[in-house]
Amino acid sequence: MSLITEYVDEVKRLIDSIPFKLSTKIHVDNRGEVALYLKGEIIFSDRSELHYKEYFIAIPVLRKVAYSYHYQDRDKKIIFRFDNAEHHLEIRTYPYHKHIKGTIVPSNEISLNEVIKNIIGMQS
Repeated sequence: MSLITEYVDEVKRLIDSIPFKLSTKIHVDNRGEVALYLKGEIIFSDRSELHYKEYFIAIPVLRKVAYSYHYQDRDKKIIFRFDNAEHHLEIRTYPYHKHIKGTIVPSNEISLNEVIKNIIGMQS
């Protein structure tokens, strides 16, 4: 089994384990086992939504190159977004940062798993 297939299976198990989701979408673009573009959304029981995008290169090992985890409330207002877009040079953790309440704050690289755990903690 390839590293890409293993990762996609892990994400699907993670999403399946979320206790209070209403719906999910996942789009997997496996580019010949050398790159992966993963995109999807999770709608939670309070109607908040997580929209995620991840891009990986699998040579020589699976390495996340770009990501965005955008979480918004039922009214489509941002709660937070983690990403590593190469802007906000002023942030000490560049390119990693978090958008929250109209501000940009430092952030370490984060995973989809950590974001989902964060959301579950907020909803508990």
